[in-house]
Amino acid sequence: MDKTLSDQPELAADQFLYERRGPWPQPSPSYPMANAPEVLNIPPMETMLWTQAIGSRYFQTEIGFPGAAAANAVAGGQLEIPSDAEFVRMMTSSVFARSLRQVAGSDTWLSDFYAMELMAGDTVPGTYVRRVTCVFGRNAGQFSCTRIDVAIPTGMPLEVSPSDPAWNLAKAYALQGASYVGMFVVHPALHFPMDTVNAITKTAVPRNHPLFQLLHPHSAYALAVNNAVLETEDGVLSSNPQGTWFDPLTASGLVIKRLFGAGYAGLPDPPGLYPQYDYMNPWMDGSLPYGHCLRLYFDAFLGFCETIEKEIRAANPNDTYVERWANYISAQLHGFPDGKAILRPGVLTRALAVYMWDVTVSHAADHYSYTHDVAPATPGVAGTTLAAWKFLRLRVPPPQHLSDGADVKLVGDVCPPDDLYRAEMTQELFLKPATIFPNLVQTTYAFTSLPLLQAQEKFHADLRLVAGKVAAVMPNFMPLEVSDTMKDYSRTISASVQY
Repeated sequence: MDKTLSDQPELAADQFLYERRGPWPQPSPSYPMANAPEVLNIPPMETMLWTQAIGSRYFQTEIGFPGAAAANAVAGGQLEIPSDAEFVRMMTSSVFARSLRQVAGSDTWLSDFYAMELMAGDTVPGTYVRRVTCVFGRNAGQFSCTRIDVAIPTGMPLEVSPSDPAWNLAKAYALQGASYVGMFVVHPALHFPMDTVNAITKTAVPRNHPLFQLLHPHSAYALAVNNAVLETEDGVLSSNPQGTWFDPLTASGLVIKRLFGAGYAGLPDPPGLYPQYDYMNPWMDGSLPYGHCLRLYFDAFLGFCETIEKEIRAANPNDTYVERWANYISAQLHGFPDGKAILRPGVLTRALAVYMWDVTVSHAADHYSYTHDVAPATPGVAGTTLAAWKFLRLRVPPPQHLSDGADVKLVGDVCPPDDLYRAEMTQELFLKPATIFPNLVQTTYAFTSLPLLQAQEKFHADLRLVAGKVAAVMPNFMPLEVSDTMKDYSRTISASVQY
């Protein structure tokens, strides 16, 4: 019997990437009952790779970008509050569409940023947050915003309409809510739960197993990236935001992490607004252009992963490594199938596709959209998109009366230059895509099976076909690869979580 075959139940330790001593998830040190498990012990080689490929870019940006960030901040402060058309575009045709929910049986849609209440009373002095709910109508596929409800702590919400003096201020608070819920409720669920799959795959699955061969290229950099986000002071989740040169957030890192819990453990009230994370059922609402594009890509991953499952089943329909892999992960991660369920036809296919799609298309597209769609069309002085319309800090209290905020016309009326400078620095450091070679469509796999190598080629072809369909739905969706009109490789869809 060949003791290196991946279907043998007890291979020697040297058949595993880290000799079975690799990374493993454990409860979050910050909020163990609410946040996704973390991987706290990063393999030294992965830390070295992060430092070389990603950390070095951060250091260069901190040295070379402050002047450009300041120039962009001045330009951003002179921008008008987004027009109603721009507001609707950002809220419904960008990453912010993830917060849209249709009212059953109607053409009314809501974006309710209830999770903002988790930061109430704990913001940076002189800054404000407030729960707002945007009410949209949809007619023949076109959205319009009919009102913005601004929560009043001591009474009924203030219903602000487009004709009210408080409208501009209400739009600023809505975009702030969309930014924070998008970045810290929705987006962390793309980052941190996947570390459990990443670490357990590297530690518990043999290197020559098709499962490992498939996922390993999509697991590079991520453990170190996410650890740097969660556990370092020199990042965007600092315990002392004002003590950095670049933190634009309205609260400390520990307060911001409360929002992570809304996206993972969920919030019980109001029911259904922030459900518990469910690994096997990620958001891809096909009735919205952004969700439709995500779903189109997901189908390509399903086809590829179906071939992988067939190869694994042909070798051993009760593969012990797949079974144990699923048992390990399901004990840690909401919604992941256990060892019994993973052996049912089609379940492994979907579990693999969710992971690959999440850490590539879904994650990267959010960064791209947040940088390029939640911004005016005209770039700043530095040639980069402006961060001003994210309203990460607001220095004017939310409206209490319909007459409040009548003098709010420009971004600078609610956001001073230092706050805007910090937003520009953070966007350049952490938010914009910075894809490393190879990108998704150039990723190859260490398959030694001819059918799997052929499946790899078909997957690349399928991705290119999907990219054409996506461009027809949303021309501004993140590009799959460089072209005659887009030559910036760093803006193509990455193969793993790299930013």
